[in-house]
Amino acid sequence: MPAASKAMRFWVNVSLECSRRDHTPAFGSGDQTGPFMTSRALGMALGALYDGYITTLGGQSLLLKTPPPLPALPGSQCMESCANLSAAAACHEVLIHRYPKQASSLNEAWAFWTRLFISILPPDQEPWELYGRMVGDAIHHLGIKDRNARGPGNFVPGGPYTHNVPPEEPDQKFAGSIWGTAKYLLIDEITDFAEPPGRISATSVQPDAHFAADFKKVQVKGALQDRQRTQDEEVIGIYWGYDGPPELGTPPRLYMQVVLAVLDEIQSRHPDGLSEQDELLIIAATALAMADAAIEAWRYKYSEDHMMWRPVLGIRHGLGNLAPPEPGWRPLGRPDTNRSGVGLTPDFPAYPSGHATFGAAAFQLLRTFLVHKLDQASFTPEGLDNLAFCFLSDEYNGRNRDPRGDKEPRPKLPRSYSSLWDAIIDNSVSRVYIGVHWQFDGVTIKGNDPKGDFGIPSVPIELGRRGGVWLGCQVANQVALKINIPQAVINDSKVADPA
Repeated sequence: MPAASKAMRFWVNVSLECSRRDHTPAFGSGDQTGPFMTSRALGMALGALYDGYITTLGGQSLLLKTPPPLPALPGSQCMESCANLSAAAACHEVLIHRYPKQASSLNEAWAFWTRLFISILPPDQEPWELYGRMVGDAIHHLGIKDRNARGPGNFVPGGPYTHNVPPEEPDQKFAGSIWGTAKYLLIDEITDFAEPPGRISATSVQPDAHFAADFKKVQVKGALQDRQRTQDEEVIGIYWGYDGPPELGTPPRLYMQVVLAVLDEIQSRHPDGLSEQDELLIIAATALAMADAAIEAWRYKYSEDHMMWRPVLGIRHGLGNLAPPEPGWRPLGRPDTNRSGVGLTPDFPAYPSGHATFGAAAFQLLRTFLVHKLDQASFTPEGLDNLAFCFLSDEYNGRNRDPRGDKEPRPKLPRSYSSLWDAIIDNSVSRVYIGVHWQFDGVTIKGNDPKGDFGIPSVPIELGRRGGVWLGCQVANQVALKINIPQAVINDSKVADPA
């Protein structure tokens, strides 16, 4: 990797480290905790990294309609080094704003970076650092009202299928109840998102066969006391966790780690496949897609027409004649890694799945970008990509500890995927295997037979309109157009059609 690329990747890694530390009490956590705030901070920081770089070179900003005025140019031979400094300063500025409790370590990182990469920095540094900081400050101010949107709001449960506090977790709140009012960074509002099966309106529900099928699946696959869950399914459920525990953080950090792993594999196989500018663009764009995906997911989570309770409540209630109630049912639960909780449920409604929406937004955008940029990347007629990769989740890195039993470190278990589509699906259904989501929260199959099996789409062309995978893909497709991925490539991915 060229020195300039390493200089930019440094700040990508620092941004991810801020998320990890923010969820780890030993580092003074609490600035941007939770998946929607993490995605916002990550999107702004990496968007600033790209914008500081590209606008210094005279290119188009992703986020700012009118970037700050550039300093007087000292000569074209300085442009690349000036761009690196502007980018780093912009990213650092956003991180300082968003993670004030980490200001000391962030300033240490800045000092270390300038020493480490002094050979690629401009001789007259001050104007370019100042320019980058103005870019970062302007991007931070795009979300200056984020604290208000963070809540808490005035959500009052009570309607049919409405999420509520699980009896075993009486201290839960309703996280993100007004996050759907936050300001989008890149996309426009996605309309006509389908309601979950069985919901007729805000006040009327009619349990159907689809809901009954997914009810029975999570009832047996996701129970705390194992019934039909295989060992591999349990590993998948935990592998894609990152439910905010110490040392791991939240799903947006996980998906950006995957994005980096895919880019590194491509770089190792095809050193000339992507330019530094390409890599910076897709890193920033996937982070921004996840930031806007959070707004869409949480807007629909708390919509009266889309509200859905978690399995911990719904299974105890039952579906009338379609599925009898099971009092006392508990999920395997979100992984409380490095702590001691079991059977826990996230503190916001189920539909759509945040995991599914975030993961689809990031991976759909990445796969369309790579098919557009790389000769060896392609889609089948059904929309399946050929972007194989291997990834080691921090849930199974040999160090982080399982909350159950003796609380021993989980084994080191990397997983390989033959396509990014397969990762999108695995990430979505993982939440069923730990009992915190209905399958339709994440993914559905087009044209389900009401009397048949409600399965999982093996290829993109089979994707139904319900669930976070569909929603995240629509977010990604909007962002793809903004970074000049042709509509024809998006169409070839087979998830562009909302019908």
